[in-house]
Amino acid sequence: MVNQKKEDPRAVRSKRMLKKAVIDLLIENPDISKLTVQKISQYAELNRATFYLHFFDIGDLLKQLVYDIFDDLSLEMSPVLQIDDINNHEQLITFLDYFYKHRKILAVLFEHPGFKKKLHMILKESIVLQSGRKDTDTTGITLSMDILASSILGIIMWWLKDGVHFSSEYIANQIIELYG
Repeated sequence: MVNQKKEDPRAVRSKRMLKKAVIDLLIENPDISKLTVQKISQYAELNRATFYLHFFDIGDLLKQLVYDIFDDLSLEMSPVLQIDDINNHEQLITFLDYFYKHRKILAVLFEHPGFKKKLHMILKESIVLQSGRKDTDTTGITLSMDILASSILGIIMWWLKDGVHFSSEYIANQIIELYG
């Protein structure tokens, strides 16, 4: 058994406060170039030294924030990949609920091509796993998976930007109707 060192609860709390601060600041003003260590630290009610204790720079904090989002997203998607088609509707709603819950920060992150590209890749991998196709070398299959992942990503991006008044269930029904 590997002995893993447990992180200090104060460090965990400080990191969480700094990440929350950057999320709140980006929701107020999505221009990442306007972020400063001073603004983030002040918003989190911590000092700059605490910021630098946990992160190299703003880019490092943003990268860790994005990793956290993808980790959460993977946790939300893993049940979807474990079940039979009968329950997919419920799992799709749960998956969409995650996006709705985090819609404000996701709307900011969607503006960055790297984020969209990574999310597209996760969706595509999920679709490949759900379809049960192990051989995706075939150009037609790969292309259809790319198109499906791009379409679902486009639907989610539209929903969070312009269609937020629609429920997760409604969007899930639309996706199933289109691709079911």
